[in-house]
Amino acid sequence: MRSRTPHAICAGLAVLLVGCSEGDSASGLLVGAAKRDITPTAATAPPDGSVFLGGYGFGPERPSTGVIEPIFVRAFVVSGPEGTVAFAQNETQGTFAAYKEGPYGLIDVGEAVEAATDGAIPRSHVIVGSDHSHAGPDTTGVWGGLPESYLAFLRDQTVGAIVDAYESRAQADLWTGAVDATDLIRSQFDQPPNDVVDGELRVLVATEPSDIARPIAALVNYAAHATVMGSGNTLISGDWPSIVSDGIERTLGIDTAVVMVADVGRTQPQRGLGGGDADEERLRSYGALVEERALLAIADLEPVEGVEVTATQRFLREPYANPLSPIDLLLGVVSRSDTPPWLSEETIGTVVSAARVGNVLFAAVPGEGYPAIQLAMEERVGAAQHFFFGLANDQLGYLIAPEEGYPDILAAAPDNDNAIFNVSPKIGDHIQCALLAASEDVGFAVTPDEARCAPYAGEDPTIPD
Repeated sequence: MRSRTPHAICAGLAVLLVGCSEGDSASGLLVGAAKRDITPTAATAPPDGSVFLGGYGFGPERPSTGVIEPIFVRAFVVSGPEGTVAFAQNETQGTFAAYKEGPYGLIDVGEAVEAATDGAIPRSHVIVGSDHSHAGPDTTGVWGGLPESYLAFLRDQTVGAIVDAYESRAQADLWTGAVDATDLIRSQFDQPPNDVVDGELRVLVATEPSDIARPIAALVNYAAHATVMGSGNTLISGDWPSIVSDGIERTLGIDTAVVMVADVGRTQPQRGLGGGDADEERLRSYGALVEERALLAIADLEPVEGVEVTATQRFLREPYANPLSPIDLLLGVVSRSDTPPWLSEETIGTVVSAARVGNVLFAAVPGEGYPAIQLAMEERVGAAQHFFFGLANDQLGYLIAPEEGYPDILAAAPDNDNAIFNVSPKIGDHIQCALLAASEDVGFAVTPDEARCAPYAGEDPTIPD
């Protein structure tokens, strides 16, 4: 069957959306969305706006030589009668919870949002991810790093986008949709348990009250690495998430469509899809395919039920155990804070988050989560829909799960980098267990994974001062 173009889908979208309106969406919700430009300039990245791009290889090998399209941080804010949550995504390689250079981390963003909203959005209710574009600025330091002026700019624009979204809130109905997009991605490994991917593309759509045919904001959640363009590219881009955001904004006639990458660990865009020989041609072709699938999900929506809006953030400590990358080597390169609580001797501190909007769960992990984590959430957490935000509030590389799949990952190094950029073989399982606990904290029924989670049962989830 010949696939429809986004324009063809758009022509029938209003009719399809009206067809979904037999259900009643959650009333009593306020939704706002906004975006801010984070493209490096001579002012924010002197002297000429060129920055090192993150991803591929190791070291400062790819200074940018131009811009394919502006990059943004986009934010989506939801308020209920008793709480507010904020989701945001920047189009960079991956942003840390805290930085050596100063107060530029995502924990600092949460604190600033809390202050700017007089506590209306608590810092624990702020979830900020990175799209992990390998054509985005290197916010990690592994591939050359960034000047402090740009890190400060990125922080301020992220806070600004969230506050803009908060201040623009209006009454809205909220809906979710999902569609299978497994054919657009592939695992880097063929053998179980590392062969399974999370092929579900999820959408969250806010519409005018009682008028589903009038969308006002959208959020897309999908698990493809932002690596459509290869290592030879030196032009700044948000990769496919940027293309999809721009396309949905145009197609739906809305100001902001946020794309939050999901469980992208070992999950890559499928080769050979679309057309074109040049990087930019392949990028736009692949982005159009993902946009088409997102529009299909938007055309088949279910109402969010309930108006409870809340979130929690849990701290965890993971002993560093990587036989391929000595911690001293990493400490000399990466820009992540090397002081407590983020590093204590050889123990890494980080955060996971869970948010609830009505009967929908939003789980957030500090790196490139493996699909097994999301599949466990779907199996064990009693939510109507399970969104999964990767590289959220920190960037610890690959979160390999389950642990029993680690030997095959390790054996694939150095040709494959999953074991190289990994804190420990246990971190994925640890994060899964913390997410299950966080989901229970926000009121969902959870089926325990007692065998896997027993080692973490007594840990203190409080973020140290």
